[in-house]
Amino acid sequence: MMRKSALLALVGSAAAFAPAAMPSLRSTNAASCMQMQADGVSRRDLLSGLAAAAVVAAPALANADTEYANIPFLGGSDQVDVNNANIRVYTRFPGMYPTIAGLMVKNTPYKDTADIKTKLFPKLTPAMQEIFLKYDKNLIALKPAPEFVEDIWNNGLYR
Repeated sequence: MMRKSALLALVGSAAAFAPAAMPSLRSTNAASCMQMQADGVSRRDLLSGLAAAAVVAAPALANADTEYANIPFLGGSDQVDVNNANIRVYTRFPGMYPTIAGLMVKNTPYKDTADIKTKLFPKLTPAMQEIFLKYDKNLIALKPAPEFVEDIWNNGLYR
């Protein structure tokens, strides 16, 4: 959808530089039309082409994703998405940060919560496993989103 809209916007803006379909309707004397280039494209033609491109591109921009639907699972709710949440989110679970959380983040992505146990348990001590099981119900594994996976280790917030 976005590619089609971008193509339409390009075609619309390129139409501003094409010769007018009805040159007899356009006045080209110096008093009524300022020439921008030697080929006869006036400012009015250029601006009308840009306005048409903006009208064509506007619906595509309205369909853009502006909000990630799973924002609450990045630390704003009781459940935490292990594939997208930053490592600092695990500080809300006593005993998980930094060791268990570091191992969890290091082994992402996970298909589901059972996959977390499969990948993680061999690396945990019995005490760590107990802590993990205490908070297991608070963990979910959603599809990794590239814009959040990039910041899984360091979200750039410093105190």
